[in-house]
Amino acid sequence: MWFRILSILIGTALVGKSVIALVAPKRFYGARQRQYSSPAMPRKLLAGPMIVAAMTAASFYATIYHYVAWGWIVTTFLTGLLIMAIDHLFRWARHREAMLRVVGSPKVRRVDWCLLALGAGFLNLGVFVY
Repeated sequence: MWFRILSILIGTALVGKSVIALVAPKRFYGARQRQYSSPAMPRKLLAGPMIVAAMTAASFYATIYHYVAWGWIVTTFLTGLLIMAIDHLFRWARHREAMLRVVGSPKVRRVDWCLLALGAGFLNLGVFVY
């Protein structure tokens, strides 16, 4: 049950983000450009790493106490995501410059399509495997 919930949460977040970005790219990426153009990290960007940390802790708990054969996929994904989030917090200046280039590029739509496919994969994993 733990991995089902976590997988559905991951899938829903990825699908939701990518659908919003694909449907309203100017509004979505306009907001991202405003966030990344600030030299100081906006406080609301701290919520994401905290949520990912809580989900990662839940996945490790589930891995240890409620083992499921394919649970390593969720735990590995969340662990990698948490490491990236912590890296982005401590290296904000470098991260924001890179992300300003990414969100200003027309190729960013490819990333949204990849996130949509990844989110659909996690939703399928949560519904059919766990």
